[in-house]
Amino acid sequence: MAPSLSPLLRVTLPLLLLIAPFGISRGQETPADPAQVVHVLNRITFGPRPGDVEMVEKMGIHNYIEQQLHPETIDDSAVEQTVAQFELLQMTPEQLVTVYDDDIKKILKKAKKAADAALATNPSAATPSGTMSAMQLAVAPATAGQNQVESQATPGQDPKLTPAQKLAEAGTFRSVAAIGQIEQAKLVRAIESQRQLQEVLVDFWDNHFNVDVKKKAVRVLVITADRDAIRPHIWGKFRDLLEASAKSPAMLAYLDNATSTVAHTVTPMEVTMTEMVDARMTQNGNAALAPPVPVVGQKKGGINENYGRELMELHTLGVDGGYTQQDVTEVARCFTGWSIDKNTGEFAFHARQHDNGAKVVLGHNIPPGGGIQDGETVLEILASSPACAHFISRELCQRFVADNPPPALVDRIAGVFTATGGDLRAVTEAILTSPEFFAPSDYGNKIKSPLEFTVSAVRATDSNIIAKPPAPFDKALPAIEGGAILGKGQAADRMAQRPRQSLNFHLYELGEPLFACTPPTGYKEDSSTWVSPGALIERLNFAMALTDQKLSDVRFDPSKILAGADLDKPDAVLNQCISVLLQNNVSDSTRKVLTETALPKTGDSTVNPSKLIALIIGSPEFQRK
Repeated sequence: MAPSLSPLLRVTLPLLLLIAPFGISRGQETPADPAQVVHVLNRITFGPRPGDVEMVEKMGIHNYIEQQLHPETIDDSAVEQTVAQFELLQMTPEQLVTVYDDDIKKILKKAKKAADAALATNPSAATPSGTMSAMQLAVAPATAGQNQVESQATPGQDPKLTPAQKLAEAGTFRSVAAIGQIEQAKLVRAIESQRQLQEVLVDFWDNHFNVDVKKKAVRVLVITADRDAIRPHIWGKFRDLLEASAKSPAMLAYLDNATSTVAHTVTPMEVTMTEMVDARMTQNGNAALAPPVPVVGQKKGGINENYGRELMELHTLGVDGGYTQQDVTEVARCFTGWSIDKNTGEFAFHARQHDNGAKVVLGHNIPPGGGIQDGETVLEILASSPACAHFISRELCQRFVADNPPPALVDRIAGVFTATGGDLRAVTEAILTSPEFFAPSDYGNKIKSPLEFTVSAVRATDSNIIAKPPAPFDKALPAIEGGAILGKGQAADRMAQRPRQSLNFHLYELGEPLFACTPPTGYKEDSSTWVSPGALIERLNFAMALTDQKLSDVRFDPSKILAGADLDKPDAVLNQCISVLLQNNVSDSTRKVLTETALPKTGDSTVNPSKLIALIIGSPEFQRK
């Protein structure tokens, strides 16, 4: 759906023109303590709520940062009780895989029924062959021979269905609901949690170790990636976090390592065993789900280099980390056999599928016969590399300090990383207490991502997100609205029937669907990538939807901002809104635009608060952090 200009936007283009050049002034003033407080809140939280600035001023910036660095000291039970209502988020990996398998079985049985009907109509038609089982489909890499079955694994993609039918079908799948629930939980925590730094870091590491819910079983296994791999390790050693990601079923499925094996030749015994399974499943009426029977002498398996490449390029060393294509191949060999237990949905090492030959990784000799230790050794080599210390430190500095962080700062933080053995709490503390973090020249030098922008708008207006468990009919709606399964056009078809749209829907429109970044790079940390004319229009569209109370899951009340202000005194109302939403940080040019476009003209003295607040949220000052 292309961005469209509403009547209100047609008179607010001056605001867009102020933002579009991304011209951020640097070092013009030495801010007072309140400005420093606002800077801290903009960087280590998802934006201040009304009263947060005064709270931090009272307790002291150092004490506030120290408290956020130790979230275990902060009571967040109310938020966790809310998240506990999402039943799929409480499931074990085995239960989640069962949910996914059940959905795939429905799809495959539907496909078989359609094929049988076609065969009855046209007996000369070829029968489908080589259909994979649900768990095989969950982790198998796409190949030319699997494309048709692969497409069937996504609810709502049948080209014969109308858009309405596709949406209705997708809404019946619990694996789609899993996406909606983890997206809702992320928004609840970002908006309501008192442990704000923790949620900012979880967002950072979820993005660093990106997986995409649009790929097969990842749409349920993403729950375990966030819950079991990322959250428990963000305050510990990077080496432990790296291993948790390497063994995460979601990562194993997303980057295809679950099917990376040493190549072998099919034996008569393997054929016999497969035929027995096929016969038993056929007898039970599950022939469509039976594994394909191989041929004696057929070559099967082989290494997949996807994870080995991204492990070095994106997770540890960076694209200039000094590795070669030969290192990629050797790392992939080390991780053969690292897979998923098809019964439990958890990590499993399949020794018979591992390449036990000798390997050389980045100049380190790995002797033969190492088994699972080969992969562990690679993780140790990478996590202790100076290139890894520098790469991770730069990414964290980029998130908290500047899009192009000072090299001297990155070098110092890399030194902390190395000296502490990759202690992530110590590394984060070193960044947040550095002179560069507090440099006034870097205040407001980054643009908020869509997630940061929308969540900070909800927090700044003291709005609340509705987080009750969805009704059965709409149990998958957040995932559908977010475009995670159906895509933009089909989601728009569903939304045409709903005058009020979710926060998740607007995130999709703004270009940051949660847990659904397709490339393994994740979303870029360089915040300037979020600036474009179309994106800025969508941001104003969101601001107006929020203040016009058109979000289906957010409750906005302008009285929390106006606090009894007299709407017949436009200048006083403007000053109060600027104070609450921008902490009085407003340029003369922005104030002029707001006065000319949002305040009443002569003869009409009543302020429209929704319009005024929307324009302030869309201002350059609010979109910077």
